[in-house]
Amino acid sequence: MLKTIATFLLITLSLCVSAKDSLKVVTYNLGLAHTFVPLAEERLPELGKALANSDADILCLQEVWEKKDRKKIAKAVEKTFPNVYFEKIKNIKSERIPTCKISELFGEGKFVGCMQKNCSGKEGDDFTNCIIETCGPALRELKDSNRECATSLMAQVGKSTIGAMVTILNPFKRAGLFAYKGSDGLMLLSRYPLENQRYLDLSKISTLNRRGALIADVTVNGQKHKVGCAHISSDLEATVPYTGKFKNWGEENKVQLGKLLEEMDHFEERSILMGDLNCGFANSDLGISGELEDSCEQISDYQFSNALLEGNNEECTFCSDNKLNDGQELNLIIDHVLLKGVTFQSSRVTYKKLVTVKKSKNEKVTTNLSDHYGIEVVIPLKSQE
Repeated sequence: MLKTIATFLLITLSLCVSAKDSLKVVTYNLGLAHTFVPLAEERLPELGKALANSDADILCLQEVWEKKDRKKIAKAVEKTFPNVYFEKIKNIKSERIPTCKISELFGEGKFVGCMQKNCSGKEGDDFTNCIIETCGPALRELKDSNRECATSLMAQVGKSTIGAMVTILNPFKRAGLFAYKGSDGLMLLSRYPLENQRYLDLSKISTLNRRGALIADVTVNGQKHKVGCAHISSDLEATVPYTGKFKNWGEENKVQLGKLLEEMDHFEERSILMGDLNCGFANSDLGISGELEDSCEQISDYQFSNALLEGNNEECTFCSDNKLNDGQELNLIIDHVLLKGVTFQSSRVTYKKLVTVKKSKNEKVTTNLSDHYGIEVVIPLKSQE
């Protein structure tokens, strides 16, 4: 009797697997940028729970910058998503030792000298605004004379001023060129095996944060899908002076996106490219502002479809009403699921629900899970022959 029941259950399970008629993919920027996006530590457990309860088949996560956070997320979702792919965190070092010279940073008209003279005593946004408004020319001059020094200096985000100076002036050790120890912040999670894993390294055309893409094959119902998970440069002109090899942040984003689309366009398989691409189109009727629109125009040039926009679900993914934003941000659609050789049944913005987290021993706060919302797309599959 027990053998008969077991056989019945196996047959039923087999039929359920073979009856798989769709693939659900989700992209989600978790905003785990400690000290920059509020409540990162407090939100982490709730993010783990939400992801573990996801009914998606594949998740592309961005801004899981720190190694310890990757481990916590992977542990939280291991029963739901047994297949996890991320790259080892490794920084790229400057060529010079020391990376910067004292004479390049201190003195009249120099960047650190400018900070000391004009921004001493200021904190938070006031300090940032002071640097941008008064010390931008000094940083651009530093970039022209020693780009690695300027880049390494900006990559010391999160460190104290003294800690940053010790790193970039160290006569025995090269400084790192990227923040978060060279992490790209990416994780690709799947219910199905992630085969032929490979990494598209964009570090040579990246500034401040290391950029790249996780790429893998996912086969369901005998249909192979080439899946890419990426996060590319943001237009930080209003907050962080540009120190890279291009004219500005926008040009860097455009080159990176072009490389991504070209890479995904090479494959004969059904292609799915997901992530925070930091560009998007305006829709004044819906209160959506544009962001690096000329960069995003490359998407149609490569004949990729944009599931959220073509599904008539033009909701913002980075929004002013998000409790982790200060209410002054523009409403933007900068997170995307791009498809080629693939149709979709539905698309929607997700992970908009509020959660309550413990801010301190005696204080709880209601907030969003991340400063971004996610995008969920359902892709139809052919019946297994």
